[in-house]
Amino acid sequence: MSTESLADHRREPTTREDRWRAIRERSTRGLLAFNRGDVLHLEGDCWAVRSSRGGYHRVDLDSEVCGCEDFVHYGRVRDLCCKHIYAVAIAHGTRRGMRRQPVEDRPCACIDGTVYIGYEQDGSERVDAVRCRRCNR
Repeated sequence: MSTESLADHRREPTTREDRWRAIRERSTRGLLAFNRGDVLHLEGDCWAVRSSRGGYHRVDLDSEVCGCEDFVHYGRVRDLCCKHIYAVAIAHGTRRGMRRQPVEDRPCACIDGTVYIGYEQDGSERVDAVRCRRCNR
């Protein structure tokens, strides 16, 4: 098994399976970058994503363009997005979802003004009862 990364711009995906593998790898890395908080919205469709080498990469979401080496030397030619574009797309989708659904419209799972939250602690399951913020204003 080869240890060569599919994100390496010197490796060209030759089959459809290789292309899907490259997309999965970049989208997974983009999700990890988003989860780390590496994505910053600048203005309009311009975003900045923290580089793993230090500094930031500028991403234009409207034209789906990034200044990183992976996109410039590999992705643009092969019509593949880099992890930075995926991270920005996830951040943008998350922001849109938050704006579309006001807090008042989100479903409330309370029973008689109390929300029950289950969690695991020290190997056993616990349940906490918390007053519902919507019903008990």
